[in-house]
Amino acid sequence: MKKIVVVGAGGFGKEIAWMAKCCGHEVVGFLDSTPEKQNTKIMGVDVLGPIENAQQFIEYEFVIAIGNPRARKKIIDSFFKDEKFIFATLIDPRAIVGQNVTIAEGSMICAGAILTVDIEIGKHTIVNINSTIGHDVKIHDFVTIAPNASISGNIELNHYVEIGTNATLREKLTVQEGAMIGMGAVLTKDVEKNHVMVGNPAKLLKIID
Repeated sequence: MKKIVVVGAGGFGKEIAWMAKCCGHEVVGFLDSTPEKQNTKIMGVDVLGPIENAQQFIEYEFVIAIGNPRARKKIIDSFFKDEKFIFATLIDPRAIVGQNVTIAEGSMICAGAILTVDIEIGKHTIVNINSTIGHDVKIHDFVTIAPNASISGNIELNHYVEIGTNATLREKLTVQEGAMIGMGAVLTKDVEKNHVMVGNPAKLLKIID
């Protein structure tokens, strides 16, 4: 049994705490810098203080339960520079993980997700509930895949990419760093860095600064 501190006491943090318990781990508490959450309990578990208190709990493992990939990276860079910190990799027992799938530290594979074969998932990536990932997919660090997304085979998702709920990605595509694919979008072509794509077929909405 791992003892885990969940960073982020919002909605996704609650889901991750639930998932950690389903994995047989003990959730020691939450860290969250929101003032109104101090000295409270979330799902019966204590909020241990703001995120800057992380050093006080370095003997435990951490998971960064923040949906925004850029925010996850900022938290790591700001509060978890000490190499002694350990990040838990959580795979819900109700997920299906196939052959030759590698999942790096800090990543979260949620209930109902299906990962088939020959898949590489980087650090601090979220594969949310009921998402599917096909063969020969490479997902870099700090990627967020929302519920019910469908990632076809031979796709590469670079750092900080966000895939919206119910989005569908055609096979053999590359999505460059920081791009966002909107909810329900159907992606049929490669996406450039920081481009936001929406619709069916997905078209450029804007470019993130």
